Amino acid sequence: MRSLGKYLLIIIGIVITSCSDTPDGMTVEKIPSKDIVAKLLSRPENLQAPLVIVVPGSGGSFIPNKVLFGLTKSGYDVLSIAYFGERNLPKKMEKIPLEYLEKVVLWSKNKFPKRKIILLGISKGAEYSLAFASYFDLVDGVIAYTPSAFVLPNHIDVKENEPLVSSWTLQGKEVPFAPIDRFTDQAGKIVYKKYIDPIFENPAVMEQSRIKVENIHCNVLLLTGEDDWVWPASQMADYMKTTFEKENNPYTMDHISYKDCGHQFLWFDDAIPTERAEYQSTNLTGIKKHKFLYGGTQEGTLKAMVASRKAVVAFLAAYNN
Repeated sequence: MRSLGKYLLIIIGIVITSCSDTPDGMTVEKIPSKDIVAKLLSRPENLQAPLVIVVPGSGGSFIPNKVLFGLTKSGYDVLSIAYFGERNLPKKMEKIPLEYLEKVVLWSKNKFPKRKIILLGISKGAEYSLAFASYFDLVDGVIAYTPSAFVLPNHIDVKENEPLVSSWTLQGKEVPFAPIDRFTDQAGKIVYKKYIDPIFENPAVMEQSRIKVENIHCNVLLLTGEDDWVWPASQMADYMKTTFEKENNPYTMDHISYKDCGHQFLWFDDAIPTERAEYQSTNLTGIKKHKFLYGGTQEGTLKAMVASRKAVVAFLAAYNN
């Protein structure tokens, strides 16, 4: 019994700690659904504002709640989702159905029928969001942090003898992707951009794999760092904006790029950031550990974190009821 009591105290302590980490007046609710894996971060006073669906990148699972609290405190409830790496979801970021994001959006519309729905994707999550919006006319806006203009193959935990496959599917078929060279880097630091740059040298591959942004029927905000070492996000965003505007699209696609900024500059808090992430440690080949270098300088990235938060809040404010 003493042992059981000890464990109960530990569990209670964990729950209390978890609850105390949530700011006053805010709730974090795990969504009870067999179709989606998501958490809702909300405040009662945000009910008239748009709902922001946050789509994470290749790190897997959820964006940490504490990273998103600032957005909720700014007046916007957040539906934080996972699409791989969690129970009942694919283990890897490969062949993820676009229809999964459709389920997320439809759940949101059913739960909040009067609210605008905005997708906010980061890195691979931005690619997922833009690809989804190019096939499904279901959201009112898209915010894309450091997006790819092309569908790229899965690159996480792919063994050397496994083929590269598309990250996404539609109606059970792989969405065409841009083939890239297999990794030759030894374990350690890696500039992934060198594997992506050659796409721009092959017009056929560009056309085959590009996200058809001209089919997106909502306003889009693209946010990029000009010194991105993961992929040439600023160049990709310019390419998408040019394509989008060629079609005389009635909607807007704005691109804001930040000098001396790398791949990761997500920040929603109203406090001034003092640190930045320099890399993501991940297993690219199934065997070797790599550090995905983000690029950018400390000063440039910190400035972008503050400026991009203001840009996001301004974009969302246009949808307030």
